[in-house]
Amino acid sequence: MSAGAYKADLLTDLKSAVDRSISGGMTKSNFKREFGQIVEKNGWSYYGSRKWRSELIYNTNVRQAYNAGRWKQATDPELLEVMPYIRYRHGDSAVPRPLHLQWNGITLKPSDPWWSTHAPKNGWGCTCYIENVTQGEYDKAKAAGMTTPPDNGYYTPTDKDGKPLIDPTTGKVEQIPNGIDRGWDYNVGEAAFGKSWVQDTGDIVELGPWRKGNYPFLPDKLTGSALPVPLGPELRTASQLRDAVPEGIYRDKLGDSVGVTGAVADHILEDQKRQDGREQYFPLIPDVIEDSQEIWVGFMQFVDSGRVFIRKRYVKAYEIGKGRVVGILADTVKGQMVAFDVIRSHDLTGGRLRSGRLLFPEE
Repeated sequence: MSAGAYKADLLTDLKSAVDRSISGGMTKSNFKREFGQIVEKNGWSYYGSRKWRSELIYNTNVRQAYNAGRWKQATDPELLEVMPYIRYRHGDSAVPRPLHLQWNGITLKPSDPWWSTHAPKNGWGCTCYIENVTQGEYDKAKAAGMTTPPDNGYYTPTDKDGKPLIDPTTGKVEQIPNGIDRGWDYNVGEAAFGKSWVQDTGDIVELGPWRKGNYPFLPDKLTGSALPVPLGPELRTASQLRDAVPEGIYRDKLGDSVGVTGAVADHILEDQKRQDGREQYFPLIPDVIEDSQEIWVGFMQFVDSGRVFIRKRYVKAYEIGKGRVVGILADTVKGQMVAFDVIRSHDLTGGRLRSGRLLFPEE
C-alpha cells in the first residue's frame, strides 16, 4: 500500500516509478510529472493536492528504501566488530514528535527486540535515523541512562466510528506502541533482508503442507489444455533466453496485475544447470497467468536468512502431443513474477504443484 493507493494496477505503476527514482533514473520533478499521468490513467481519486500527495509518496518510499539499506549496513558483521551498537537519532523535524525526541540517543544492540518495532521511519513524515556507535560511546550512553529500551505503552487505533480496529492476522484488537503511526511498527530492514544479515540466497521452503487430492486442475484423468501458442525453440545464448521471455504486465482471473521481466531468464543464466529445457515453455507465460486453471497463495521462507514472503502461484496443464501432459507454474511476489517451472510427470494430480490456499476456483 502506498499512501492510500490500493488497486493492483495503480500500485504496479507507482512501484515502477518509485523504483526508477531510487535507482537514480528519475528526479523528484520527473516523478511528479509521471505521477500525474499515473493518476489519470488509473482514475485515482485521492485527498489533498497533487503536489502534496506526490511528494508524500516520493519522499516516503525513497526514505524507506534508504532506511532498509541503512539497516543492512548497520548490521554488517564486519562493521559490528568495530561499532557494535546502534543509536536512535531524531531527524530535527520542524514539528517534532515528543516521543521521538525522547528516543534520541537510545543506544542498543542490533538484536534488541525494541528495534523490531521502533527502527525508523516511525510514521508519515518522520525523518529519524540510526547510526552505529563504538563501545566507548555505548558506555557514555549507559552512564546517561540511554541504554534501556523505553516502555511508552500502547494505543488502540479506531475506525471513524470510534470502534477498535481488529488485526486481521491475529483476530485481536490492534495494539500499536505509542509514538508510532499505525502501520509503521515494523523494521523495514528486517522486512527487506530478514533478521540476520545473510542475503536471500540458497534454498526456499514452503511453509505449510502440500495440498494433495483431486482439485479442479485435473479432476479425473490426465488431461490438459491445448497449446495456445507453439513451444519455443531450443535456446543456446543469453540473448535468445532473454528475448524468449514475454515481458509485460498481464491480468489474472482475479483482476490483479502481474509484471513479467527478464529476471526469470537471468535467474536461469546464473547457473547453467538451470537451463534444462523449461525455457522452451516461456511463450506460455501470459496464458498461464491470464487463463490459469488454479491460483494458489501461500507463504515461503528463505532457509538462510529466515525471511518470509507471500507467494502467489498460477498453475495450468497442457497437452504437448503423444499423450503427454505437462504442468506449468508461475510464482509471483508483490505482483512481480519471480519463478517459472515445468513439471513433467506421469501424475500431475499430486501435491507438488499446490501449496497454500486455493483462490481460484474458490475452494
